[in-house]
Amino acid sequence: MSKETAIILGVTGAFFGVAASASTLLVAAFNLRFGSRIIEYAPSPVFGISTFIVLGFGLIAPALSILGIAGGNIARTDMKKGGRLMLVSGIIGLDLFFWMWWIIPGALLTVGGILAIWDRD
Repeated sequence: MSKETAIILGVTGAFFGVAASASTLLVAAFNLRFGSRIIEYAPSPVFGISTFIVLGFGLIAPALSILGIAGGNIARTDMKKGGRLMLVSGIIGLDLFFWMWWIIPGALLTVGGILAIWDRD
């Protein structure tokens, strides 16, 4: 595979990760605002998990996406370092956020990172 393929996969996966984190934040914010009509009740869980935990995941996910974008940009000059950043971002994202829209970004970042590390040039 070529250098451009790894870079395109990594950056595309990172941009999908930004979209996934934005949608996660929107779901958590919507649930905080409209989840409970009376102040005494706690917000309802999202995906069976507390809304505050989902909000925290929504704040961590953009950092992983930015790490993937940085890995894609660094891969233009140093494939090994950029590949490691994309691989770390993809694996941590899949481990933490597998259940909320991170399957496509995690797969793209992981495959892009593996291709960048295995590049012979």
